[in-house]
Amino acid sequence: MNIPQSDLEKLHEYIVSLGGSEELWSRIASCEGVLAELYYWCVNGRLLGKFEPEGISISDCIAWQVDHFKAYMDREENNRWHRERLFIQSLETLLDIADGDVKTISRIRGEGGESGTDREDV
Repeated sequence: MNIPQSDLEKLHEYIVSLGGSEELWSRIASCEGVLAELYYWCVNGRLLGKFEPEGISISDCIAWQVDHFKAYMDREENNRWHRERLFIQSLETLLDIADGDVKTISRIRGEGGESGTDREDV
C-alpha cells in the first residue's frame, strides 16, 4: 500500500490523540493490512474489512469489543468508549490476531466458554 508520508504522519497523530502509544503505532505501521484498515477508515469513515487474518475481520473485532464491553457501554459515565476509541481497540485486537495470539483468537471465536461479555451469568 502506498500511503503518502504526510498521511502517515496524520494517521500517527490520530492514533496518539486517541491515547494510542508509540508501540501501538509501530505495530500498526508495520502491518500493511491493519494500516490499510486504518487509512480507509480515516479517509472514508467506513470499514474496509479486507484484512482477515485467521478469517477474522475488523468488523468481527468491533462486534466482539462491543459485546465484551456492553456492560460498560450501558453506563452514562462511559464517554471513553466512543466510536473512534472502539475502532482503535479493535485494530489492536486485529494486530494480536495477525501476530497469532492464540488466546485472543480463541476468545473471539468463543472457545473455552468466552461469551464476549464480562458477566458470568450469560
